[in-house]
Amino acid sequence: MSRLLRRMYSAFCALALCACAPQANVPHVGDTSADAEAKYQQSLVLRDSVDKLDRLSRVSWNILSANAELCGDTVERGLGLSFLELDDYDKDKRDLVSEVLGVSWRPTVFQVPPGSPGEVAGLKRGDVVLFIAGLKTENKSQARKLLDKAVEKGGDVPIEVERAGQHKAVVLKPVRLCAYRVVLDQDQAVNAYADGEKIIVTLGMMKFVKSDDELAGVLGHELAHNTRKHIRDMQVNSTLGRLFIDLPVAVFTGVNPNLGWQLGRSLYSQEYEFEADYVGLYHTARAGYDTRTVAEFWRRMALENPKGITMGTTHPSSSKRFVALDAGGEEIARKRQAGQPLRPDMKGEPKQAPAQARNSEPKPEARKETLVVIPTVTPQ
Repeated sequence: MSRLLRRMYSAFCALALCACAPQANVPHVGDTSADAEAKYQQSLVLRDSVDKLDRLSRVSWNILSANAELCGDTVERGLGLSFLELDDYDKDKRDLVSEVLGVSWRPTVFQVPPGSPGEVAGLKRGDVVLFIAGLKTENKSQARKLLDKAVEKGGDVPIEVERAGQHKAVVLKPVRLCAYRVVLDQDQAVNAYADGEKIIVTLGMMKFVKSDDELAGVLGHELAHNTRKHIRDMQVNSTLGRLFIDLPVAVFTGVNPNLGWQLGRSLYSQEYEFEADYVGLYHTARAGYDTRTVAEFWRRMALENPKGITMGTTHPSSSKRFVALDAGGEEIARKRQAGQPLRPDMKGEPKQAPAQARNSEPKPEARKETLVVIPTVTPQ
């Protein structure tokens, strides 16, 4: 040890002896008790994560299955199943995951939304998947491929599982649903968005919504962005802006201002949002959720962003959205009262005539397999 280091060490020891230490007689914290409490808190985090995933899976299944009629050609046959296995987790977390979720080394049933073919057939979380369509499963990846292949062939899908040491054979009957995956993003921002192929909901949004009805309003809105092809249209508009503004300017000045691209992308942006709000209300209502909470949701959002109450840029102000959503909810209520099908009115289409009977409203065909993020045991 050099002379300088010895002096620094001596100074630190002197400081420690002279420093003011706490005087309260604090109870001793043993490592055993602290470790037990740490495990308990980790289990709370895991359960909370699973609860949020269950809500997202449950509501997205209802929205996607109830609106297959409005998704045009973007439909598929789904079962409502997701799998886990212990290899999805780090070694130090596997005991806890096995204890809380019942996950094994084999592909294990994780999410089975209520009303989905898996739930109807009697599958439960923790069931170990042994065979799919007569073929033995070795891991989660193989199980998913076997399941997808069996669904693509058409017809029912036989599955054999193990539960509490007992083998159970069930038959799954796939149903039609909108082919847009729902993904949970670990971002803490209160946000949700669509990209034309998926619907992405952040963890922050999952913490913000207070009920399934509110989440259904969010998912209905994002589904409308996809069904109305807003992302595609925005890309076309931005390309036109680049072609007719940015390219000529770049040719004459040698500088690409990128202004045309931005103007094109923002063209009709508020109109797209109003349309997604309106059509999304129908998506929400058709799945059986209370559309009154959708308008109220924007009053809560106003508390998060007071500037958005009267100011709008790419999105309308929260006050205008509330009024428009409130009017859309009244329209849906009138159609229900008149026994009309719940379909949004579109420009150029004739107004819907009253149905012969109130029960003629199209009913949900069933409850899609959703893409979810594996729950973690550490806070995000």
